Amino acid sequence: MGAAGNTALTLAGLPYDLISILALSARMAVGIALFSWQLPHRRGFARRLTLLLALWAAGVALFVAAGLHVGDPSPVGSALLQLALFSMVLVGCTVGVYALFETSVWVALFCSTAGYTAQNLASGTGELVFSLLPLLGVNPRDPMVALVTWGLSAVAVFVPCYLLVGRKISSEGLSQVEDRSMLAMMAVVSLVVIGFDLTIKLLGEQGLALGYVVVLRLFHALACVFTLAMEYVLLYRRHLEQDMAATERLLAERERQYQMSRENIEAINIKCHDIKHQIRSLAGGGAAVDARVLDDIEREVSVYDSAVKTGNEALDTILTEKSLVCEQRGITLTCIADGSALAGMAPADLYALFGNALDNAIEAVSRLDDPARRSISLTVRAIVGVAAIHVENYCDDTLVMGADGLPETTKADRANHGYGTRSMRQIAERYGGSFSAVAEGGAFMLDVMIPLA
Repeated sequence: MGAAGNTALTLAGLPYDLISILALSARMAVGIALFSWQLPHRRGFARRLTLLLALWAAGVALFVAAGLHVGDPSPVGSALLQLALFSMVLVGCTVGVYALFETSVWVALFCSTAGYTAQNLASGTGELVFSLLPLLGVNPRDPMVALVTWGLSAVAVFVPCYLLVGRKISSEGLSQVEDRSMLAMMAVVSLVVIGFDLTIKLLGEQGLALGYVVVLRLFHALACVFTLAMEYVLLYRRHLEQDMAATERLLAERERQYQMSRENIEAINIKCHDIKHQIRSLAGGGAAVDARVLDDIEREVSVYDSAVKTGNEALDTILTEKSLVCEQRGITLTCIADGSALAGMAPADLYALFGNALDNAIEAVSRLDDPARRSISLTVRAIVGVAAIHVENYCDDTLVMGADGLPETTKADRANHGYGTRSMRQIAERYGGSFSAVAEGGAFMLDVMIPLA
């Protein structure tokens, strides 16, 4: 896809068809990189990349040795064969993205389909230029002309794609793409984008008038742009769903805390009423106040007193929730937080950042046998223009830090776990901040710096 036609010309000793394949491969790599470059690398990234390049080279060699010499007498059959071939390439690109980056299958689908669509738009743009070059007296079958045309068409497409879409897609956004509709997007790319492109080529080879070819190429470009827009809408919709879900969780937690506070106040009032009668009995020379009643009051008050007030409603909600969890599990949570320092962060991001940090800390200390080590400290304060967040907790010696500076998940299902710390780092970076995690001396320390709003 993207060749200027079937020729026997060579450039630097390479067959023209091989040059076309190399140009196509380069466009595909750049197109997919536009959407995947921010994703975290898997361990052994260089080794994996080398293996994929070797497999790609072997596939190209096999294709050149066999595929280019196996012609189909039927133009329609040839087009269908190419459609199947390029659809297989699209699947291979998805596998490649998943093998190289720490991400889900759905994110890999997004990157490959969006990148493939971008390269197909560049290819179609080049084909359109090739069809118009004879009108300018330029030979489109000149290999140097072909290379220059491919290069300029790629720049003309990839730069706007990056500025309008790629740059706006943060890695946090990609990590939230867990939508099975991406499977439909693969079908759209295969049938609409690739199939349309092959159909135009087939009609051109059958002698379709230049004017019609130009019109079809323009429609193909619109189809590619529409496909990219659909994928971006899917991503944006997923962001909205995530924000709405976080907001609903916050509202549900506030309602639960309100009901809990009411119940605790009522329980305390009942206990106080009971102890009032016992005090009267004590004043009348009766027995001492029942110690069990005092224990009940202390328990009710301690739960009521677990509500956290930091000056930030969203932060209050998540910290109160985690304080209750710690209370139930016998974990000491020490919290000194200035919520106003985080006024510039969205509630959903606060919920994700502190929820992941405290959930990981609670899980870590819950595995410790020594009750004295089951403690977590959290501080949030404004320092020299940044909000400094520090979480510290004890941990066992089995915690392993990965090559990316993040702790590796302890869950057996690594494919669906281990995204919490990456999510925190991505949130910090999206606000122009930094994230760091250190495990040493049986303790785990997490630091996040967010510029003040």
